[in-house]
Amino acid sequence: MLNQIRWHQPNAEVNPLEYLDFPRWYMHRRNGRRMNEYIGNELDKRYREYRTDPHSKRTKAVIDLVFQAYKSQDRASLPETLDSAFRLFAIRQIRTFFFAGHDSTSSTICYIFHLLASNPSSLAHLRAEHDLVFGSVPSNAASLLSSKPQLTKSLPYTQAVIKESLRLFPPAASTRAGKRAVSLTSDTGVSLPTADAIVFIVHVEMHRSPKYWPYPDDFLPERWLVDPEHELYPQKGAWRAFEHGPRNCIAQELVMMELSVLLVMVAREFDFRECYDEWDRSRPEVGNKRYRGERAYQIEEGAAHPADGYPCRVFMKGENDC
Repeated sequence: MLNQIRWHQPNAEVNPLEYLDFPRWYMHRRNGRRMNEYIGNELDKRYREYRTDPHSKRTKAVIDLVFQAYKSQDRASLPETLDSAFRLFAIRQIRTFFFAGHDSTSSTICYIFHLLASNPSSLAHLRAEHDLVFGSVPSNAASLLSSKPQLTKSLPYTQAVIKESLRLFPPAASTRAGKRAVSLTSDTGVSLPTADAIVFIVHVEMHRSPKYWPYPDDFLPERWLVDPEHELYPQKGAWRAFEHGPRNCIAQELVMMELSVLLVMVAREFDFRECYDEWDRSRPEVGNKRYRGERAYQIEEGAAHPADGYPCRVFMKGENDC
């Protein structure tokens, strides 16, 4: 999957000759076959286990949910093998889950630690919250989380850090199919019919628009903790990291929990420092390397990722003396 992402052609590509990149076609096809084979074999294996005891209490893993949906299709009994059309459909959906669950989350992890390293007071506040909830010994956090997973709900500042990171660096955008009876109104009051059009919602622009966000380019986790009367309080519908409505992210609660657990386990143990200056000295290029003053600007590589793979160094806490 990672190799597939590296061969991904950005939608913003304007060079028509790039579409004649035959090695890319070959690698996409090769990687696709390998992923289909791996997931298909795992599906077949798990399906054989499922047939032996379809009423057992299983986890709500994606594959188990696939089998439950398969069983619910008015079947008197489960066949020996999965229907080929359903099997192919399941493989494609699981591939989507893997991509969405890995690529966008990994990008968000980079940006969370980048923003915390750039804002020491926010990092100190986050660590203080973890000390308060889990005690001052970071190594005890794993056992506490295992015995009391509900503690992730007792981390309001951690949740605010995650939301603010997703506001500044949303890993994806979204589209909607236009309808004849639906029109949008521009900021200047112009009515824009959407019939026969695709409406592209650019999250990064909406999340940094001064129309919706005071101090839009500032990292302010506090905006997620203030009262509704406060100027920083987010406007309804302005934050769309997981989108809204029928196209919202079905795994958003899982993502928030994953990122909370990761911060609890890592933030008090390690310090992160970006190394773009070092990277740029070793690869001198002419031209601007910043966008909105940010060297770690987003580029399309599957989901949106930090430019140049985010070169950085990781230190044990307190050992970053350079």
